[in-house]
Amino acid sequence: MRVLLVEDDPVLSVSLKQGLRKMSFSVELSHDGAEADAILSLRAFDLVVLDLGLPGLSGMDVLVRLRKRGSTVPVLLLTA
Repeated sequence: MRVLLVEDDPVLSVSLKQGLRKMSFSVELSHDGAEADAILSLRAFDLVVLDLGLPGLSGMDVLVRLRKRGSTVPVLLLTA
């Protein structure tokens, strides 16, 4: 299963990525909303783990753009 993890906190992103990989997920990491939006416009994922508070574009903006492109990929939102 391919997962896009979008998290700007370096400690949290490393921990989440390691945990997902231990469960045999293939994980790609993005630290910025604009970068995540660009990645999602080019590649397909089975799941997106998306922080709401991101630099560039907010997680909610990324989600809105994703849905406007017609994607139905499941999205798990993270927030502090």
